Amino acid sequence: MNRRLRMSTFLSAGVLAATALVPLTAVPAQAWPNSGSVLLNGRIGCNYSTSNTVKWAWVSASNGESGWASLGSGGMTRSYKFQFNRVPTSTMTVTVKWGCATDGEHSTRFGVNRPATGTTATRNICYWSPCWI
Repeated sequence: MNRRLRMSTFLSAGVLAATALVPLTAVPAQAWPNSGSVLLNGRIGCNYSTSNTVKWAWVSASNGESGWASLGSGGMTRSYKFQFNRVPTSTMTVTVKWGCATDGEHSTRFGVNRPATGTTATRNICYWSPCWI
């Protein structure tokens, strides 16, 4: 019985040691192939005057989804995010309109795809070039 206990302990220790030697590798998060869920985010900005703050942002897409973007804190530049739930497998056109305190409404249009990795698409938005936000 004593020999059996020693052998069992020896084998258990060997398995634990072998497991500890296996390298741990990070696996990137993959988008679900059949999911149209994409979080559009980034920063949105008004011109270079500190009093010209971002007041609102409206997002609409060629797939029919639209709504107010959530804005983070800030002034002339703010973070924004908008959740799409039905992004097609091909590129869809997104229009973003935003309001600035002193110079009114602006608009831009761009394409959004389902990302190959993850479920987030990032796009910084401003009406000057280059967009340094």
